[in-house]
Amino acid sequence: MSHQFLVVGLGRLGIAMVGTLDSLGHEVLAVDAKEGLIQALANDMPNVHFVAADATDEDVLLGLNVQDFDAAAVVIGENHVEAGILTTANLKEIGLPLIVARATSKLHARVLERVGADRIIQPELEMGEQAARVLASPGMLDYVDLGENEALIEARVPSQWVDKSLAELALSRSLGLTVVALKPREGEGKLPRGDTVLREGDVIVVGGTKKRLDASPLSGRPPGRRR
Repeated sequence: MSHQFLVVGLGRLGIAMVGTLDSLGHEVLAVDAKEGLIQALANDMPNVHFVAADATDEDVLLGLNVQDFDAAAVVIGENHVEAGILTTANLKEIGLPLIVARATSKLHARVLERVGADRIIQPELEMGEQAARVLASPGMLDYVDLGENEALIEARVPSQWVDKSLAELALSRSLGLTVVALKPREGEGKLPRGDTVLREGDVIVVGGTKKRLDASPLSGRPPGRRR
């Protein structure tokens, strides 16, 4: 089912969002104040409606009929913090059901929340945290921040867990973690059960709070090390 999305701000993040939404078959309106940039991008993505406009002007947004859209992303660059805040406030006033906004600091995030952003993203912070976790734990393959202090880790089975069953490890009771998927070193992925024995080279997906995941062998933290 196709939806209508508005993306305001066409830096690298905005362009990536526009391209992905377009590839998924959705209708996309992409807005940026730089007319030259708009013209260049329009040639590369003919299915996207590109507009050079000042999104801080509520009348301009109303003229683009954004009130009928399903959601908007305000990802204006870090050198234009005020513009991002004003645009978010305008879209909230217009009544968009979902507004995702980019923040460059904790203070910026709090302001965006107060003016109506439904979800805040901080891509530089999030990518930095993810890269640090992968660096600290070579066995970690992916880290997904679920928000609300929850996360998922995809990793190779730690040596401490090799040749033990999930029932024996009792990760939920002992560490507050849940194994949600298992991909054996050989064979297809499967749903884990209590009698599932973890082998060296297996890949598991584990969910829990960030604090508990950081304290587990999955994080790469040295034994006994505390914050």
